[in-house]
Amino acid sequence: MRLFMARGYRAVTMELVAEAAGVTKPAVYYHFKDKGSLLVAVAGLVFSRAQSATETVLAKATPLADRLREIAVIVLSLPQPFTAFDAMMHEAQGELAAEQMLEIHKAQRSVFQVIETTLVDAAARGEIRTDDPVLVAHAFLALLRVGQTRDERGERRFPDVTGTAGRLVAALWEGIEPRT
Repeated sequence: MRLFMARGYRAVTMELVAEAAGVTKPAVYYHFKDKGSLLVAVAGLVFSRAQSATETVLAKATPLADRLREIAVIVLSLPQPFTAFDAMMHEAQGELAAEQMLEIHKAQRSVFQVIETTLVDAAARGEIRTDDPVLVAHAFLALLRVGQTRDERGERRFPDVTGTAGRLVAALWEGIEPRT
């Protein structure tokens, strides 16, 4: 995945993959029929790990706002922002089969589903006040994207990861109503 993210889908060859993995090109082809199937497998693994990590954080017996902050810190600490993955997938879109794209999007959605389910359950328990917890889940992910933005030099716009995570969750949790 690091190769795909760093170089883009088209620039990655099976030779580069073999070299990075320390194996021969035939060994790569033994496991993956083509670059698209390799990307599907790698993306599936990455999102499966992300889903597991998200589930672990959200299963903790701490206040929901604290768990959301912890997820925000993890996401904001990623070396590449979501937009880098989006750009790589946009580039790959014309070369991947529709089923491959669907499989990657399904894996990606599984991470979001964990957050969505948690917020739906929290709303049902009265832990959060919202008529639309699904919208709140989308808003949370949108705020995380904002927290990952980079300036024109590629530097993090908000380098204080912990502070930014706290401010993003506070914006979601408390809203933007004036304090009374």
